[in-house]
Amino acid sequence: MDKPIIRTRRNFLTHGLGIVGVGASLPNFLIRSAMAGPAAETDQPILVVVQLDGGNDGLASIIPYADEAYPENRPTLRVPDTDLLKIDGYSAFSPALTHFKQMFDDNQLAVVQAVGYPNGNKSHFKSMDIWHTANPTYTRIPREESYGWLGRYCDTAFEDVIDSKLSIAIKVGKSPMAIRGRIHPGLELKDTRSFRYMAAGDNMRKEKLYQDLNSSDTLPEDASSSLDFITKTSSNANRASNEIMELIRKRGTESSYPDSRLGESLQMVSAMIKGNLSTRVFYVSQGGYDTHANQEQRHLQLMTEFSTAMAAFQADLKAQGNADRVLTMAFSEFGRRVKENGSAGTDHGKAGPMFLCGPNVRSGLYGESPSLTALDQGDLAFKVDFRSVYATVLDKWMQTPSQKILGASYEHLDFMA
Repeated sequence: MDKPIIRTRRNFLTHGLGIVGVGASLPNFLIRSAMAGPAAETDQPILVVVQLDGGNDGLASIIPYADEAYPENRPTLRVPDTDLLKIDGYSAFSPALTHFKQMFDDNQLAVVQAVGYPNGNKSHFKSMDIWHTANPTYTRIPREESYGWLGRYCDTAFEDVIDSKLSIAIKVGKSPMAIRGRIHPGLELKDTRSFRYMAAGDNMRKEKLYQDLNSSDTLPEDASSSLDFITKTSSNANRASNEIMELIRKRGTESSYPDSRLGESLQMVSAMIKGNLSTRVFYVSQGGYDTHANQEQRHLQLMTEFSTAMAAFQADLKAQGNADRVLTMAFSEFGRRVKENGSAGTDHGKAGPMFLCGPNVRSGLYGESPSLTALDQGDLAFKVDFRSVYATVLDKWMQTPSQKILGASYEHLDFMA
């Protein structure tokens, strides 16, 4: 029997069916999902990825206040010593990162400094593609399938598992390539109104198809045609979305989240974790970091939202009893230039910090402190390859061999307890 290959939503729509919220690429995974199969275990480690869109200024996040070149390069943006949250005799947290300083002191926050890759790219889109694919030489080729490092993780760790919920992106502006896999393409939740099954036609027809597709009695026992496959596939994905949406609707929290997209996204993640979904990877984002002008107040606001949302999320997980299962990792596509520009902002740079949070990390500053004088054409020189961070997370946290996913072996860092 020939199994149809469904590549896009358009293929669904031509059969009068559609799914809103599922990633743009819908290959054979959805056909496989239609068939009976095991689900992933619900007590395994979870990774939450926070994408800081726009290029976070690492020197305004982890401040090298004792470096003589700091005030010279940041005459307007320099943070006064009296406002700093000092880590040691050289570095300090931004004054907006009070929650991070507390987590650091509680041995639950690791900062990896000067993270990047060879020949750093300053294009938002190109650099983000590199981080998503874990491939510094990646070139987007039209019509060619591309898979992300987290999608490859799901494909590797759950090759024989049929589960549409292994990775979920929540309120991310553009469906992240990072979670796209060949077998497991990931799910996407843009808002609470769109993540559900949608059928073509009027409302009555939608409701009838919705009911039919959710009644096991109406599903064919074995798929003998393309339509049978599509029907089963739609039902499978729709049921997954219903389960997720029900958890979100019932969400309660022991913690106060900030009124922001990131706060709402992490609150949704918390609700899904509390509901004991089989999801292994959650992906969220915070935008606004492209601070070419008037950076000071904008960046302080972003850092406040970021650290407050992360602290609320950690408190929520602790109240649930799930904190030990979750590692949260935050990154940005690149840092900013060392010298501020003429608009009281900073332009695109290269290396920057990554943040890892949870009870299973060892607090500390990892990697060399970035030099403000030994620069890479005016930018911070990278000292830690981002794939070393990925490898550490994959091998030590996700318990999946990183070499198969990343294509090579990378040195581990010591931030995992």
